[in-house]
Amino acid sequence: MLRGFSTVYPEFNEHYQYPGNPDHQEYTDYRTNKKFRAYPQDNTLYKPKEQIEFNRVGEVVLFESEPYRTNEIYLKYPHSLPILLVPYGLYFYMDNPLGLLWNWQSLVLASCFAAFYPITEHWSRLKYHISRLSLLRGGKVLKVEHSSITGQRWVTWIYVDEIHLLSQDKTIKLPNKGMDEKLIDSNGQLINPVFIQVNNFVDVGRNQRDFILTLDKESKVHNPELLEAVLKGFEVDTTNFRINTLLTERWFEPTTNI
Repeated sequence: MLRGFSTVYPEFNEHYQYPGNPDHQEYTDYRTNKKFRAYPQDNTLYKPKEQIEFNRVGEVVLFESEPYRTNEIYLKYPHSLPILLVPYGLYFYMDNPLGLLWNWQSLVLASCFAAFYPITEHWSRLKYHISRLSLLRGGKVLKVEHSSITGQRWVTWIYVDEIHLLSQDKTIKLPNKGMDEKLIDSNGQLINPVFIQVNNFVDVGRNQRDFILTLDKESKVHNPELLEAVLKGFEVDTTNFRINTLLTERWFEPTTNI
C-alpha cells in the first residue's frame, strides 16, 4: 500500500517516508523496478489475544469521542479573558473620555477585534481532537476522523509506525514510544488524555510534519487491547480475523453505512 493519501503524487524529495528510509538512488531503483528489493519494517508486530472482527469495509473501530461536547468551548480559561475587555474598549472608542486622536482610537478598536484571537485559536485546535479512530485490515494503517466546530468532518489515514506518545504537557516524546506507560484502566477506558505525534499527517489536503493529535479522556474505547498497542507503535497481526456481515448487528456499529 503506497503512502500517498493526499492528492499530490508522492516523490522522494517530498513529505512521504518509505520503509527503510531509502536514499535517492534506492528510491529511483524502487520506482523503476531496477534492483528491486523489499524495504523491511523494523517494527514489533503485536498479536491480539482474541480474533479481530472487522466490519464489511475492513475496519474495526478502536476509539470514539465527541470533543465539542466534552471540552469547554466558549468560556475556556484563559482564552476567553481578553473578551471581557471588549465592552471597555468599545466605550473608549465611542465616547473617547481621554480625548485621544482618531489614530489612537483606531488602535483601541483594533484591540477589540484582537481579543477574539485566543478563543478562535482554541476552536481551531479542537479540530485535531480525534472523533473516531479505526484500524484497517492489515494492521499497519489507522483511519482518523475529526471535525471542526462548524460540523465539517475530515478523514485521513496515518501509519502506526509513525506514532509517538507524548507527555501530558506535549513537549517531549516518551522513551521507547511509551512502552512502560499505562494508558487504559481496569474498565477499558483512557486514564488521561493521550497526546500523540505523527510523522506525517494530511490536514485538509496539506501534509504536516510532526503533527500532534489528541484523544480525549471523556470518550469510549471499543477495543482497549488494540488501541493501546497501536498508540505504542505496534503494527497489529490481523491474520486471525472474521468479517461481520449481519445487518441486524452492523446497524448499531459506529461505522454503519447509511
